[in-house]
Amino acid sequence: MKIIAIDKVQPDATPEKVKENFMKEVNHTVKMYLADVVREMYFRQDRSGTVLVLEAPSVEDARGLIDKMPMVQAGLIDFDLIPLGPFVPLALLLDEEAPAQ
Repeated sequence: MKIIAIDKVQPDATPEKVKENFMKEVNHTVKMYLADVVREMYFRQDRSGTVLVLEAPSVEDARGLIDKMPMVQAGLIDFDLIPLGPFVPLALLLDEEAPAQ
């Protein structure tokens, strides 16, 4: 399952605390990427923040992975998790009488 993870900066996140945990977070995120859990990573353009595209069996599994991230554990950020699936309305464009290939 593909899941979008959008970070939320927590009230206790000071620049000093973020800097203190930043390299641990980068290291952990790279390991998640190499494990094929994090498929894509982005910095937001509208505000400071991160968006991750995850691959996990379920939202619950993704939550378990996110909760192990150093800045999440330090209470500096959290993530909203949004599950994605096939764009079902495309089926309306198909000829229902044509067999699937």
